Amino acid sequence: MKPSILLLMIAFSFGAFAQAKYSTVSENFMAYHEKIASAERMYKNDSLLQAYAKFDISIAEYKGAVNPGHYFRAALCAIKIKEEFKALHFLEKAITNGFEIDSAKKEAVVFYNQNTKKEYQDNITKWEEARDNNRNFDWTNELYAIKDANKKYEAAKFTGAVEYCTSCMKNKACSKTSQDYVSKYRIVKEKMKADSITAATLLQKIQQYGFPSMKVLSKEACSIAHNILLNYDVDRKNERLDGMLSRAMIEGHISPEFYASVIDRRNLMSGEMPEFYEPLTGYEKTIAKDIAVINKKRRTIGLYPIKIVSTAGTKPKDPNATKKASGLYDY
Repeated sequence: MKPSILLLMIAFSFGAFAQAKYSTVSENFMAYHEKIASAERMYKNDSLLQAYAKFDISIAEYKGAVNPGHYFRAALCAIKIKEEFKALHFLEKAITNGFEIDSAKKEAVVFYNQNTKKEYQDNITKWEEARDNNRNFDWTNELYAIKDANKKYEAAKFTGAVEYCTSCMKNKACSKTSQDYVSKYRIVKEKMKADSITAATLLQKIQQYGFPSMKVLSKEACSIAHNILLNYDVDRKNERLDGMLSRAMIEGHISPEFYASVIDRRNLMSGEMPEFYEPLTGYEKTIAKDIAVINKKRRTIGLYPIKIVSTAGTKPKDPNATKKASGLYDY
């Protein structure tokens, strides 16, 4: 075993550590994400006129970098309410900044006005070429290879062990010396060793090429890179990643949700409580009286507030139905 890896493994022990680091953002960033989050929710609930107004205002007023996904959903919203020239503007911004329109979404990109339809047909290839010219295809292919090489760690043996140990860390009554825990933790350490090597390689590439954003990589390769950063559990207090991830968040490469998920995961793996209560860790243990404190902290990185929904209402007819928390943004 290499000395550097050995040090990383020694550093990862389930003891008492300070909570993970996290950075705050500007008022402009917070105001933008409050509005864009509202626009996203309105769009998903088919309140299209209100959503379009929110998209348009929030993007126009924001002084920072807009994520391509926000541009694309603003374009779809504009198309649906027949604001087709504005939709073209948003669509150009989305594609030239790295957005890939998959086959399912292409069906929604339909222009009815003959002028906008012609302009779209005349320019779509040019926009996609501009996007692809910025792509690092060698790095993209390397990430695909890394995923294939680590496919075994996606098996239930490893994912189950991580879930078990993480749950045990949250439960003070759970024995860290039991045979079941020790055996599963051994599996977790094996995965962590592989993850640390993979992350070290990725961090070298980031120093060389910049952050793995949609502008640099394909959507799938970008997702692989983000998953590697999320699972870099040896960086227990987020000391190595915080500066990089906070810059990436401010520059629109990762969502506040992703950033918060990294922080919450690090805290849990250190035996601490989550700070932002992202869906990765769940809201189910959130105490109602703590919501105000949690939401104040969530706002410091531009996250929308969470609410406790009463479970005293009517039970679902399907006894197997489960409530699944899902993120607002897809980047």
